[in-house]
Amino acid sequence: MANEGTGAQPAGKPSALRRVWLFIEILNVRLRFIFLMVIVGFVVGYWENITNYYDRWRRPAKAADMVAAQDVEFYCPMHPNIIRSEPGNCPICGMPLAKRAKSGKAELPDGVLARQHLTPQKVQIGRIATSSVEYRLLSREVRTVGIVEYDETRRKFIAARIKGRIDKLFVNYVGQHVEAGDPLVSIYSPELLTAQQELLTAATRLNENSGADQFAARTSQSLLEASKQKLLLWGITPEQIETILKRGTTENHLTIVSPITGFVTEKKVLEGHYVDEGGDLYTVADLSNVWMQAKIFEDESGGMHVGTAVEVTSTADPGEVFAGRITFIAYQVDPATRTVSARVEIANPDLKLKPGMYAHATIRVSVGQVTEIKPPSASAPATAESVREAHAETGELIRAYLALSAAYVADKADPTALAALETTANELAKNAHGTMVSQAKAIAEEAAKLKGTDLAAQRGLFKSVNAKVIELLRGQPPASQTLYVVYCPMVEAEWLQDSEDIANPYMGSQMPKCGVLRGTITAKAVQENEQYVVGYYCPISPDHLFEKPELCPIDKFPLRFVRAEKMLAVPASAVINTGTRKIVYRESEPGTFDMVEVKLGKRTGEFYPVISGINASDRVATAGAFLVDAENRLNPAASAQFFGASGGPQQDGGHNH
Repeated sequence: MANEGTGAQPAGKPSALRRVWLFIEILNVRLRFIFLMVIVGFVVGYWENITNYYDRWRRPAKAADMVAAQDVEFYCPMHPNIIRSEPGNCPICGMPLAKRAKSGKAELPDGVLARQHLTPQKVQIGRIATSSVEYRLLSREVRTVGIVEYDETRRKFIAARIKGRIDKLFVNYVGQHVEAGDPLVSIYSPELLTAQQELLTAATRLNENSGADQFAARTSQSLLEASKQKLLLWGITPEQIETILKRGTTENHLTIVSPITGFVTEKKVLEGHYVDEGGDLYTVADLSNVWMQAKIFEDESGGMHVGTAVEVTSTADPGEVFAGRITFIAYQVDPATRTVSARVEIANPDLKLKPGMYAHATIRVSVGQVTEIKPPSASAPATAESVREAHAETGELIRAYLALSAAYVADKADPTALAALETTANELAKNAHGTMVSQAKAIAEEAAKLKGTDLAAQRGLFKSVNAKVIELLRGQPPASQTLYVVYCPMVEAEWLQDSEDIANPYMGSQMPKCGVLRGTITAKAVQENEQYVVGYYCPISPDHLFEKPELCPIDKFPLRFVRAEKMLAVPASAVINTGTRKIVYRESEPGTFDMVEVKLGKRTGEFYPVISGINASDRVATAGAFLVDAENRLNPAASAQFFGASGGPQQDGGHNH
């Protein structure tokens, strides 16, 4: 009771300040672990940056100059940003630093997109191998399918040439095999009796007038020949006519024989039928040769031409290979299937291929130019000189052509230059071999059309002359000069020059500089040059040449002696297709790979023909090319460091990371 008056607090109850202090102590105990975890996470997450800043602060001010002064530098393969001038260990992972040559701030060579340096250990672990870019005989293989059809040139429709009654059928069912000259039907015709009687009467009159005057004898002979011709037009054979004349009596029936050997595919009549003149009787097809309509996708149709060899196999005889050649290529693409139809003519002596049969075709197209040349002989073997002589035959033609073109540039119609071009083209046709003969003849024919016309007409016809000359020279380039192909957009035509200065023969003084360079026809050494090879050529195996004049292994055609162009080829395993471009990794030094963009032709087996980007004897990464590319793309900093991002003095005296 006494304490109530004093206002003192109970002894067991803490003050407000004490309660605040207790709350802070409890909060500190519970949150210290959370703060500690946050600090540890921050240090772990930014540990590399912290060590880099520490490394920068403790590095001497002239460290960059020290590194730049050395020929080599030491770096961590796991952390490419760690670069030292002296050997040691990586401050991050403790891995020993690797040594490499220092490139400073050197620029990349022209055409090199990036450069990747790999240590010998990485090259060995990644099993990275390189191979040389070489010239090779390349052929592109196209596989397709088709349907076997009748050879329309070996299919005959047999019709009645006179009206009458079918009294006897010698061929009674479809599918029967007949030989040329075998009887098919026997037709009774009153008109036939009249014609035979006329024949016998004419023969009798000729015998009676044999001793008379010449006029009567000639008249009788004319009547006899007319009677024979009438019977021949009705389908009676000369042998049947001679039989009638020897027998001296008429025959009631006409026997129609088969004009070819083959199978009867259609039969339109029965015994007792009456037929009119022109009525269908039979259809006979010779199956010793058949056609196949091969369907070729439009992106694979390039380079194919009439005469291209084809290997054909059927599902009925998969082990049997038939040889064929393309005899026609359709002029349009089927919009439904995006294919071009190519007609393949196939020899079928054993009749294993049947119309309607499903067949597979393998077409091999030579990528390089193949030109037939004079074959070697015992007295003149195929040497570099002999091949060069065949190659140099175009020299006179080129000189005559350039003289005529120069006349047109000067607005002159020079009959002497025109005659010289025609003469040299004809001489070239006499001395050349293979396709060059027909090409030279075509030039002479086109040049002859220019004779007797005025300058304007000659310039118009000069387009076709140019087209033929360019076609010939692409196959037989000049021996010692480079020609420039120029295009005139005003007349939409090309011409050739021996210099880069435009001199338009179509426009003359009006527009002498109108034109744009489209390319060159470059002189190429023959035989010594690794780009060319001579030998015996089989179109069905265009990727290699034979040493002896044998027969093609499949179609048994004689081999041709040719000069074949080899193409610069890169292995397909070395090419990386990024979608927008194709690249390869060229080994410039051991362990150093340059990324190079290349332009390639269509793939041919295990190789790509090279258009530009790399040269012969360059070595490119084949096995492991994707590993080099992955190293470059996944770790571009290492590639950048190798080019001197770490080298050279810094403006602030430090080393930037």
